[in-house]
Amino acid sequence: MKLKGTVKRIVCLEHHTLDTLTMLGDQDKIVGVIQNWEKRLGPYIKDVFPGIESLPTPGTLDSCNVEEVAKLNPDLVIVASQFKSEYIKQLEDLGIPVMVVTLHDGGKQKEALSPELNNADLSYTRGMEWAVKKLGEITDKEDRANKLWNLTIADRKYVENALKDTPKDKRVRVLVVNPNNKTYGSDKYVGCQLERAGAVNVAAKDIKGYKQVNFEKIVQWNSDVIIVQDRYKGVYDNILKDPKWADIEAVKYNNIIISPYWTKPWGHPTLGGIAVGELWLAHKFYPNKITKEEVEKRAKEFYKRFYGVEFEGTI
Repeated sequence: MKLKGTVKRIVCLEHHTLDTLTMLGDQDKIVGVIQNWEKRLGPYIKDVFPGIESLPTPGTLDSCNVEEVAKLNPDLVIVASQFKSEYIKQLEDLGIPVMVVTLHDGGKQKEALSPELNNADLSYTRGMEWAVKKLGEITDKEDRANKLWNLTIADRKYVENALKDTPKDKRVRVLVVNPNNKTYGSDKYVGCQLERAGAVNVAAKDIKGYKQVNFEKIVQWNSDVIIVQDRYKGVYDNILKDPKWADIEAVKYNNIIISPYWTKPWGHPTLGGIAVGELWLAHKFYPNKITKEEVEKRAKEFYKRFYGVEFEGTI
C-alpha cells in the first residue's frame, strides 16, 4: 500500500527504527510504540524521547492489537521482519499502510532472527543506510537523514584507518554471551561489529544467527575476550562465580567486558552501533591504537548531534 503525502502519525513496533526516528527528531510524529521498549533499547530512550512512557504500546515484534492500532489513526505502522503477515493484511485492509524494516538487504528470510546473507557486513550497511534515508524521506527529514548517515560512516572510517595495519592472525578472539548461553554467530550485525573493531567472532565458524550453545562448545572456542551486554549483568556475575568458566582464557586473564547500552552490540545494526559501538570495541581491543579520549570525544559529538543531549556514559 502506497503512502499518501508526508507521514505525520506513526505507530512504531520495531525498536531499532524507534531509535532512528528519535535521532531524526520525529518524536512528535510517534503515537504508539513497541511493548518493552525500555528493555529493548535501554533507559537512555526516556531522556532522548520525553513523554515516551505515556504512549500506547499496541504491539510486539511479531504481532499487534489491530483495533488498538487503528484507534491511533496512524498514517504508517512500522514493523519488524518477523511481524506476522496476517496482522499486516488486517491493517492494510483497514487502509493503514505498513512498512517492514529488516535492516539488511537480504530480502525475506526463513528465520528472521537467523538470516542467511551473502555478505553480512555489506548487507547490514546497505540495510541501515536504506532505513535511515527512507525514514528521512517519509518524515520530510531527508537532509538530516543524509547528515546522520555521513557522520556515522565517518566514525566507521576512523576505526578502519586506525586498525588497517592489524594483522589478521593477531586479532583478538571474542565471544558474546547472553542469558542461557545464547550467542551471535555469523550473519548477525554484532559479528560484523566485532570484525569492524578488529576482532574475530569465535562463534561465527560454527553457528548462524542467534542461538543457544552447549557449554562444551564455549570451552572449545576458548575465547580471549568475553563480552556481556550491560542489560545482562547477571550473566557477567555468573561467569565470575561459576567455577566451570575458570579455565577459559577470557576468564583466566580477567578479560570479561560489560558493553554499555550506547555501544549496541545487537543482532541488527543501529546508527549508534556503527558510529560509536565499533569505535568503543576497537578501543577495548586495541587501546594503543584508539584512545579513551578519542572515544569520549566522538561519543559526546554523537549524542549532541544525533540526540541533542549530553553524553553521560562511561568509556
